[in-house]
Amino acid sequence: MALSGTFEPTSFAEGRFRRAYMGTWTSPRSKSGQRCVVKELKESYTWKASDWSTAKLVQDEAQSLADGFNTFSGTNHPIKFAEVNVMQVVKDNIPLSTPTLGEYVVAEDYIPGEFKKWCSNYGYISAEAQASAISMPAFMHWSWYHTGGQMMIADLQGVKTSNGYLLTDPVILSDEQEYGCTDMGVEGMAMFFIKHQCSSLCQSLPAPTLDDFTGVIPPLTLRMCKLALQSIQNSTAYTRELKFTRPIKNAVLRTFRNVATKII
Repeated sequence: MALSGTFEPTSFAEGRFRRAYMGTWTSPRSKSGQRCVVKELKESYTWKASDWSTAKLVQDEAQSLADGFNTFSGTNHPIKFAEVNVMQVVKDNIPLSTPTLGEYVVAEDYIPGEFKKWCSNYGYISAEAQASAISMPAFMHWSWYHTGGQMMIADLQGVKTSNGYLLTDPVILSDEQEYGCTDMGVEGMAMFFIKHQCSSLCQSLPAPTLDDFTGVIPPLTLRMCKLALQSIQNSTAYTRELKFTRPIKNAVLRTFRNVATKII
């Protein structure tokens, strides 16, 4: 199915990582006239389709794990991630505009409704996620346990509809930081668990507690991490902001392994 579309020259939203433009699908016929969102990276142009390969991989992996969580939780509001399509700008109506001619971008269906961010990739959990949108932190917790502590789906944002949650732009946190510049690894996972309080959806799962980190994360380092969270708030964190040294990372990883491999 060949996809094509147009987009507005001025962005309507942006985060620390990407800039978003409203667009319209022009093909295939089944989508023609429907709204879409076109996204580009903020820090650099992308001249190869493969530059988006990590984003595509993350989205696919996130959906696979979401399917598993939906089954595990038995929720009436399943989690679904918007499909990512890598496309190239082939016509430039406005000189010096961005995205620019030849650049590769990603496009996905527009998600109507009130856009919210429930959880970040560095410990932010919104008040709503702690009260009513409990599927969000529970999914992060479950994804960590289901992968044996090797991975966690994070940066959960999107729209809640009557049929469930439709999310976009997830981040994968991995123990070896294999998923790009927003993969905050075990540090991001630790910051999540320091803040997370289990709900009915995940209370049966093993989880590291603050006591597990005592003597593992030095107090000064933990203080620096919490200050970083205060600065970043609900924005997406970058690996250049990491605070853990390699010995601390290794110690936390051992703690995670001990907890995540418990049988329930």
